[in-house]
Amino acid sequence: MIERVRNTAVFREAAESVGGGGRFVWAYGLWGAARRLFAAELAEASDRVLLYVTSTRDAAETALGDLESFYRHKPLHLFPPREYLPPSDVLPPDQNVSERMLTLRALLNSAKNRKRPFIVAPVRSLLQYLAKPGRVEPLLLSLHTGDNWPLEQLSLALVERGYRRRSMIDTRGEFSIRGGIVDIFPICAEDPYRLEFFGDEIESIRVFDPLSQRSFEQVQQMEIMPRNFWIDSPDSEGDRTTLFEYLPEDAMVVWDEPLAIEAEAGSALAAPAFDMGREPIATLDGVLQGSVLPMLCLSRFKQSSDRFSEAAGLTVQCHSLEPISGRLTAFVDKLDEWLQKRYQVVIVCNNQGESKRLMELLQDAGMHPHFHAAYQERTQLLITLGRLKNGFALDEAELVVASDQEIFQRYTHRRPRKKFKGGAPIANFTDLRVGDYVVHVNHGIGLYRGIVYLPEQKSEFLVLEYLDGDKLYVPVNMLQLVQKYVGSDDEPPKLYKLGGTAWFRVQERVRRAIRDMAGELLDLYAARQVLPGIEFSQDGRWQGEFEEAFLYRETEDQLSAIEDVKEDMERPHPMDRLICGDVGYGKTEVALRAAFKCVMDSRQVAILVPTTILAQQHYTTFRERLADYPVRVEMLSRFKSAAEQKKIVAEVAEGKIDIVIGTHRLIQNDIAFKNLGLIVIDEEQRFGVAHKERLKQLRKMVDVLTLTATPIPRTLHMALMGVRDMSVINTAPEERLSVITVVAEYNEKLIREAVLREMAREGQVFFVHNRVETINRMANFLRRLIPEARIETAHGQMRERELQSVMERFLEKEIDVLTCTTIIGSGLDIPTVNTMLINRADAFGLADLYQLRGRVGRYKHRAYAYLLIPGHKALSEVAQKRLKAIEEFSELGSGFKIALRDLEIRGAGNILGAEQHGDIAAVGFEMYCQLLEEAVAELRGEKPEKLLLPTAEFELDSLIPDSYVSSPSQKLSLYKKIGLARSEAHVDQIVEEIQDRYGQIPPETRNLVDLARVRVLGAAAGLEFIGKIGGNILYRPAPGKDFTADELADLSRTFGKKLHLETMGGLRLLMPAGKLEPEELLRDSIEVVRRLAILRTKRKEEPAAPNRQVAAAKR
Repeated sequence: MIERVRNTAVFREAAESVGGGGRFVWAYGLWGAARRLFAAELAEASDRVLLYVTSTRDAAETALGDLESFYRHKPLHLFPPREYLPPSDVLPPDQNVSERMLTLRALLNSAKNRKRPFIVAPVRSLLQYLAKPGRVEPLLLSLHTGDNWPLEQLSLALVERGYRRRSMIDTRGEFSIRGGIVDIFPICAEDPYRLEFFGDEIESIRVFDPLSQRSFEQVQQMEIMPRNFWIDSPDSEGDRTTLFEYLPEDAMVVWDEPLAIEAEAGSALAAPAFDMGREPIATLDGVLQGSVLPMLCLSRFKQSSDRFSEAAGLTVQCHSLEPISGRLTAFVDKLDEWLQKRYQVVIVCNNQGESKRLMELLQDAGMHPHFHAAYQERTQLLITLGRLKNGFALDEAELVVASDQEIFQRYTHRRPRKKFKGGAPIANFTDLRVGDYVVHVNHGIGLYRGIVYLPEQKSEFLVLEYLDGDKLYVPVNMLQLVQKYVGSDDEPPKLYKLGGTAWFRVQERVRRAIRDMAGELLDLYAARQVLPGIEFSQDGRWQGEFEEAFLYRETEDQLSAIEDVKEDMERPHPMDRLICGDVGYGKTEVALRAAFKCVMDSRQVAILVPTTILAQQHYTTFRERLADYPVRVEMLSRFKSAAEQKKIVAEVAEGKIDIVIGTHRLIQNDIAFKNLGLIVIDEEQRFGVAHKERLKQLRKMVDVLTLTATPIPRTLHMALMGVRDMSVINTAPEERLSVITVVAEYNEKLIREAVLREMAREGQVFFVHNRVETINRMANFLRRLIPEARIETAHGQMRERELQSVMERFLEKEIDVLTCTTIIGSGLDIPTVNTMLINRADAFGLADLYQLRGRVGRYKHRAYAYLLIPGHKALSEVAQKRLKAIEEFSELGSGFKIALRDLEIRGAGNILGAEQHGDIAAVGFEMYCQLLEEAVAELRGEKPEKLLLPTAEFELDSLIPDSYVSSPSQKLSLYKKIGLARSEAHVDQIVEEIQDRYGQIPPETRNLVDLARVRVLGAAAGLEFIGKIGGNILYRPAPGKDFTADELADLSRTFGKKLHLETMGGLRLLMPAGKLEPEELLRDSIEVVRRLAILRTKRKEEPAAPNRQVAAAKR
């Protein structure tokens, strides 16, 4: 393909014409991806760095996708405009800084390493000032094993480069120092690095997982790039330059549609968004001044420009492909015509699934396509992989390149984030702060007052305060008995009296209520297991191809949920599964795959959604994803006329429609299906009582899949296993960025600036005003405030056609700002909307604010949510707490953290019934889940054996010193982890983790871990006490766990005279302490108890035999 382009006369002419001296060579007539191929080949043929300039960010994204499709192994970089939105203390997101810094580094290094990168930049990024190369280059830091770096010096170097010091890192641009361990998360890295020092020398560099905090790979070096804002936006005039100064002398600049670039540069200079006292920008003339680089201007048509004056011009015989619009027969005819002319035809598919499907369709049409992941020059009909948007026909080169998007009319492919994987699974919110309410399993609700060291006990203790100021000191090795109280925010819980009986009475009352409720759930579950249902076939070939065509990499949780759904569908009983996942976590894809599986068995699917707008969105999504297959999708909602609805209802009854998507209209009595197999319900809690009753009847007949964004915490999920089929998606998809949330006083300047800056980065805005009576007045006010913006309104009381028209225009980017009610708050996914302003945010509930905020931040840009509150009005305490919570938890999946303030209770109510709310508030969420788990196990006839750990008493220091782990929350987390260990292997894992994260373990922490080790071994050995009594170490068996003669004989052979048996006061083993140090006694005891545990485990595994008790020894 590339040879064909290079061999054309027009290419050779262009190569000769593109020279130095700032000359502008114009090439007319190039279409689609041919523009990128032609320009890049000119740079590649002369071994030049390429700067490809576009008018907009979207055009730059398209150009980058095309270049990635043609040049797999070339360094390719997008240089995006700097993102900087109000207020002034919000810095650009790390993704934005990272892409810019990677570009600057590639250009600075190109002369040294002879790599010739291709850079794509929208014109706005060329106009933004940068620090001069001489100031940036010294800040590129490379660290190697064996380097000498005093810790203070390294810390200072990182701070100078804009990194923030934290106690534990999980975000780019952070570092932490713990003794001789330094963790750094460079802004351009996929994962953070852990440096272990020996003195001042870097002894090792390891890559670690920010979620588990565990190392997984050893490397020899790491690169650190600065994240300082001043580098990207220098203050002083003498210090600043533009990207052009970073280009080497042998670079080449391509201007894609120069007139459009001029217009965009002019609007950037004129835009008030850049005139807010914060960021001066260069002019296009200023950027070009004095440049002697070769310049190529690409234009579809012959046009003239004074700024880009033509030194030479040439015309390329190239044309775009005719719209195929899914008409495969027309495409096959055209394909045949090209092949007859000996053209090479290359079809670029987005993924393996698309390519397989296309191969199959073309083979069925009598064609002979070949698939190769890389380009093959000599293959006449080639299918390959890439991210091409628009194809072309280059007649002189006898070449046609087409994209699967053009053939199947698929959606625009989004650029995957290469460098940034996201996806923290959500853990329960366990950070304890002094003053928090806690629940002690045996003593009830108290207040956490901190950690203290008790010298006489040689250990640390949690201090809990109860009624009348009574204090309870909980040993750190018993931390598993303490839980953070999560209940209701309506009013604080009451404190219990130490030693009183009230706590046990409350526990018993809640336990009885839980048992009743769990019994009902279990009865329903058991009844469903005997009902006859549809047994769907196992996955066929098309199912595999359909799933491979998914544009993103599935998260582990998503795959697990998909597997659960398929297993349910393949059983001969009706499925009733709930999929819980945070906003934007990929529940729709689970529903799509289930629907496809159902249709493949010639059955119909009904998708039920709460709002008309969401129905429209699902309709679009399902049609696009199923475009390659003979599946008919229709929508039944008030967006359709009465005649259209009547026709759809008739065709559903005749079985002509495979998938129908609609609001509650779908479950009205006039709707009949010919062969219904699956119902998908999105956000069931938003339907009324009558609708829910109808759904309850349907559940007995067909498979039902329910989706909810109300978070369900893992503890509740585990407790309900076996009585409710539920899958939880806790992990954010890779490409999502968290939303920066700002609570601000209502301010006209802020509103105007936020909207204009979003428009400057080619985005759209939601302005939420939740009062229909005044929404038009607000829209008119916004039109006066921001005359540059196209502003419309949307609310649920609009006429169907009007609302549909507004939403369609908004999706087509014909509207900049949508003034709307909470009608947009359910499941809506518009990637270009990345700023949201919520008026009177103090009047919204926490769950509503969270759901609304989930509507932004679904694509390549960092999103911003501004919660606007009245300026001269005192907020209620509840409103203040609510706004603080939503602002605090802006990271992905924080729904699960906010849940612990508000949503978990709601989520539990949705699943268990609202009457459970009081019981949860009475004992706290974690305790409630524990009691629920016990009740379910009991009702199912399961009696899990509880491992009772023995008491271990040795006179030695056992704690985690502040000098080793300074963060109280990290320390508590480690104490809890150690306390929950239930096997020696688990203890070993904890030791590895501690050593990996914090370095060499100090003696007192080693003692703490060894005490945990001797206790778990003691439990396996059937002991109830291990410790020093007088001059001996005592090993006392638990009742009913006496030593056998075989065990004693083995211990005697192994340890000789070290051990002896004592029968006074019950049978027990003793080991004289002698003059050994407590640490040595503990190590010896571990060996004794480990041997006994091995013997007892063997005895359990052997067939029962007459047990010879130690009667002789007793005599």
